[in-house]
Amino acid sequence: MSIGISLIIIGLISMLYAYITYKKADLLLAEIKKEDVVSYYLELALHLIPVPFWCFLGGITFTLIGIIVLLISLLSALVV
Repeated sequence: MSIGISLIIIGLISMLYAYITYKKADLLLAEIKKEDVVSYYLELALHLIPVPFWCFLGGITFTLIGIIVLLISLLSALVV
């Protein structure tokens, strides 16, 4: 049960990091967005692809695995 909760917490922290990084990049590129939308999205992709994107995908994966582990441990505790 604690493994499932730990995985959920790690996943949520990872997704929170990706979201905070996205918001910082969005504020940084606000002027570019007003001038040229295509350049804005290209710059945003350059800011987010290396680490935050993979942190977000890893966070989703950890959260889903944590939920599955937690549900399995709760169901096995109810059966026994």
